Formats: sequence, C-alpha cells, structure tokens
Amino acid sequence: MPRDGEIASLDSSIEPPFDEPPPHAAVIGRHTLPFLLMLMSHGCGCVRSLRPGAAAPDCEAADLVWIVDVADARELDDALRSAHRRTGDTGRIVLEDAACRPCLATLADHADAAGLALDSVDPATRRVVLVARRLPAKQA
Repeated sequence: MPRDGEIASLDSSIEPPFDEPPPHAAVIGRHTLPFLLMLMSHGCGCVRSLRPGAAAPDCEAADLVWIVDVADARELDDALRSAHRRTGDTGRIVLEDAACRPCLATLADHADAAGLALDSVDPATRRVVLVARRLPAKQA
C-alpha cells in the first residue's frame, strides 16, 4: 500500500485531461486512487470511483468519465457503456493509453457498440477522448 508521499508523487505526475475542472467526474478502473486525488486537487467538486464489473446502481451523472484501467475487452465494453450512461449526450470520456492495450486495435468497434465516437487523441499522452455519437438529423 502506498504511503502519503508516494500518493502525492503519483498525483503530481498525472496530467489532468481538462483545462477547467469538471463539476462532476467519475473514474473507472482497478487503480483509481491517484486519479481521484489528482481530480480533487485540481478542483473537481464531486469525484466518484467505479470498479469494472461492480454494481453501481446510482448511475450519477458526470461531466467527465476517465477510464484508467480495465482487464480485458469485456471490461472495456462495460466501462464504455457505463461511462456513456453517466455522461449522456454532452460529457466526455477519456480513455488512458494503458487502460486496455490489447483492446486498442479494436477501440473503434468497442466505442461504436457503446454509442460513442472518437473526438480526439492527445499525441503527447496518447489519451483518447470519446463523446456520444451524433446521429444525423432527420430530413423532412
């Protein structure tokens, strides 16, 4: 178990995936503590930690969901669906580069199945940002 100084150094080494802190955020993964601490120290008002595969019946809305690590493609699918339910049509989902390396080759398929679309990739951190897929407007 990391000591306070170790957690603080982990916290300071994680770059936030935002310019301004979101009011509500959720972090999905197995090792979320450093990410939770970073979000809180950067002014995020409400932060929630979710573990892949564990029940989270509240489904509290979030402006940002950060998926930090999952074990396999099944957990990635569950995390993406959970993230989409929480962010709705307006929030962002950030997928860490190391979240599920074996799944990255098929990330577009996983995102599409969850109703998400690629918004951007940060070349420096190799983070992927996903948003709700926009359906084309119906023509009259």
